[in-house]
Amino acid sequence: MINSAIYIETVSGVLRRKFGEIRHAPKLIAAMAGCTPRSVENWMDGSNGPRGPELLRLCQEIPEMFEEINRLVKDRSL
Repeated sequence: MINSAIYIETVSGVLRRKFGEIRHAPKLIAAMAGCTPRSVENWMDGSNGPRGPELLRLCQEIPEMFEEINRLVKDRSL
């Protein structure tokens, strides 16, 4: 079973790898996900993760996010 810590760590890791060096990353990601930049900052620092609709939008816009979430879903050892 996937626990929240693994989920949050996965989302945070993808966002930091893909957008960590971009100055206005929270604003850019927030526009993709339909949320606030502050929410994105929380996701990037690992405080929490996106809710369902936000995660789906991120998976549509960021192929790496889709791949990592799909990997979590398929990994039966979690």
